[in-house]
Amino acid sequence: MESLVSVVQDLSRARDLDAVSAVARDAARGLTGADGATFVLRDGDQCYYVEENAIAPLWKGRRFPMSACVSGWAMLNARSVVIPDVYADPRVPVEAYRPTFVKSLAMIPIRRTAPIGAIGNYWSDHHEPSTEELAILQALADTTSVALENAELYMRLQGAVHTLQQQKLRISEQHASLGVFTRALAHDLREPVRTLIAFSELLRQGPTAEQGAQEKQATYLRYIGESAERMGALIDSVGQYTRLDAPERFDHATCPLADVMADVRGNLARIIAEREATIVHGDLPSLRADPVHLRQLFQNLITNAVLHNAPGVTVTIRQEMADGQRTFVVSDNGVGIALDQREQIFQPFRRLVHRNEATGMGLAICRRIVALYGGEIACRSSSGADTGRGAAFHFSLPDAEPSGQGATQGRAGAATEDGTSTEDDEMATVLIVDDREADLELTEMALFRRPRLRCNLRSVRDGREAQRILSEPDNDIDLILLDINMPDIDGFSLLDQIRHDDALEELTVIMCSGSDHEPDQRRSAELGAAGYLLKPPRFASFRDIVAGQPGLRLQDDGSGLTLVRNGS
Repeated sequence: MESLVSVVQDLSRARDLDAVSAVARDAARGLTGADGATFVLRDGDQCYYVEENAIAPLWKGRRFPMSACVSGWAMLNARSVVIPDVYADPRVPVEAYRPTFVKSLAMIPIRRTAPIGAIGNYWSDHHEPSTEELAILQALADTTSVALENAELYMRLQGAVHTLQQQKLRISEQHASLGVFTRALAHDLREPVRTLIAFSELLRQGPTAEQGAQEKQATYLRYIGESAERMGALIDSVGQYTRLDAPERFDHATCPLADVMADVRGNLARIIAEREATIVHGDLPSLRADPVHLRQLFQNLITNAVLHNAPGVTVTIRQEMADGQRTFVVSDNGVGIALDQREQIFQPFRRLVHRNEATGMGLAICRRIVALYGGEIACRSSSGADTGRGAAFHFSLPDAEPSGQGATQGRAGAATEDGTSTEDDEMATVLIVDDREADLELTEMALFRRPRLRCNLRSVRDGREAQRILSEPDNDIDLILLDINMPDIDGFSLLDQIRHDDALEELTVIMCSGSDHEPDQRRSAELGAAGYLLKPPRFASFRDIVAGQPGLRLQDDGSGLTLVRNGS
């Protein structure tokens, strides 16, 4: 009893599935003196042998149909089973037991109503556990059930806390944006307004008799025009900065950087020609981003280089790869930026030169855009030395994907684990459809962020929005993780629509639900779902489902896993 109390305490402290399964596995064997013990979880219509502690290997990591193993029988019938002789009981798949030491076993379901797993004990000789041993195993199974529910609750709380932290950060950023707007009203916008009022008043006073009055009037009108242009530029730049507070409005798409650069060249054609600047870049990839953001980012950086250097400057855009991370560099051969000013220039309204067209917001907007995609931007000397000439802005955009044609760096031509080429493969796009924000967070954490699985990840909060995305002509979704219980259009209705759409016949759909109701799982399979994940989903289950899909593959390039679509 003392040992059992100690086990209960250990289970109460377990915060995730790994911890719960390890405690239950060791306790099941230790408390009864068995020769082996396993911890089994229900995974759809299969039994998943999560953990084991035994004198010889059993079935850790393997899956068997519920109808073909004793643990499945215990779960389907919601009651314990004792088998003194495994070779004399029709419920035992004898061929699976022949390579093992097992002669007798006892299987106890985890949770007495709608079991979610089982704890199994094995003996190397013919053994029938006593009433006390069965009572101990049942107490362990009951406590394990509570521990699993606590672990799930803990993960949900973690997700909720993370969401609150993100909301707090968002509010903080919005306060910062409000500060920028207030600063613009209080100072930067007042200056051109004062200029407009002053010179307008001089013009209203009429011409004077002094020599050169007409020339002065023309000058006053030029000052008024420049002030109006500056005020318009300030309003536009503050508007761009504050609009970055609403990421849900962004329109992410696959954007070839070559097309983005063509747009930027067109927008800046006048100042490039006037200042005899040269813009140079080689092959560039495609990025998964909002095209407006990319144009703003590169246009601001190029504009800074052209306007803040002498005529004839050369601006170079290139990409670099280091430790599997793609970095972009926008550099020039101009005068450079002093070391003590390389951080200040990213602050709103910070200007290093007195130019009427400079608002001091360009680099602040660049930093916010890069941060939206999880990256960072920094200014260095283009020569790599503090005293070198020219400035170089280095920034990362982690959602980069190769464009196929023209992308000379990145994953193109890399080798997979089995030695096949990936030059025809692209990073897959995953869409999570779930109406609960906390569940979206948990799914992203469990399947993508925690295992560091790279892919193009999108999420929506309802079936209507998912329908809209899937109906787009350029839809590039490869895999959907689909919740069942959603308002308006539920997961089953959306799955049925997908399976009746010839354009989506190759789309992989995995149901991801909190329901362990067997009819739900059966209906998902009947409608053509590739698999069924219980929330919070386990990466191992997700990985096994993906492994069975012909159009997808998990690729390990040494720096981490990437979900890719198989080449044709």
